[in-house]
Amino acid sequence: MTEVLLRIERIKSVFLDTQIFYSTHDNIDTLIGYLENTETEFRSIAYESASMAIALKDLKNNEGLNTWLFYKNGPALAHKAQVHVGLGWAIAKLNLPFLTIVKKIDTSLYHRVADGCGYYDGSFKHKQTIMNQQLPVYIPNATMSMYDQGVGRSLWYTCSADINKICSMIKSFPAVRQASLWRGIGIAVAYVGGCDDDSLKTLLQYAAANRIQLTYGAALALGSRTEANTLTTDTAHCSRFWFSHTASEANIFSLDPANPVTDENEQVYFNWIKQVGEGLANSFETEY
Repeated sequence: MTEVLLRIERIKSVFLDTQIFYSTHDNIDTLIGYLENTETEFRSIAYESASMAIALKDLKNNEGLNTWLFYKNGPALAHKAQVHVGLGWAIAKLNLPFLTIVKKIDTSLYHRVADGCGYYDGSFKHKQTIMNQQLPVYIPNATMSMYDQGVGRSLWYTCSADINKICSMIKSFPAVRQASLWRGIGIAVAYVGGCDDDSLKTLLQYAAANRIQLTYGAALALGSRTEANTLTTDTAHCSRFWFSHTASEANIFSLDPANPVTDENEQVYFNWIKQVGEGLANSFETEY
């Protein structure tokens, strides 16, 4: 898993370096030039980090997210999934009411914001979020599944891709939360890359009844990387290994405009997940 750990460290480095850059260069044009100079594989991470920094400044100054909205709707549009995750980082860091902020941004990707909140809490409030499994008071119950998706993503990083440790942690959570945690793992594994086939096989086996959720995560990672034009061979390989579609065929599930993936209604989002699952299940390779 050495390659995975190297990529995780690179992601952390890109995120931190972008935060440092924005602290002294908060001009948007200058910032975009810096972000675009990031290597393609990690560029969306830089956009996510900048999103957090911009949102933090707006929220602290009580500016109604004006700068963040300009950034989201213009120069960062291709990286919108990560940009909304970055807003979630800011909300969680400041411990602000989720709905109060989300209502200001007129977004169809609010579930990604909740994911970002979960990722932040799983990473930086590890004891209360992971060890004590406390549910956050600032997140509405209807959005908790997306929050848990982010918590699941955080485990891949905080556990340094230790599959046995991750599986043990997920099993310690109530059963009702485990599906979303595994979906988050699927996103992280496919997005970060670096896993060999034996590791991918082990993850699939450990996910057990939640293995379809694991593949949903891969589809989401595949979709966001494709939209941002940052698709890697590892993300494509993960999709091919976990379900018997080629990367382009699997991408139909995550990017088909007929699928209401970005609808603001929570139930519609879950219906889309169900639709993805049905398509994947029909072609899933059951023998490993």
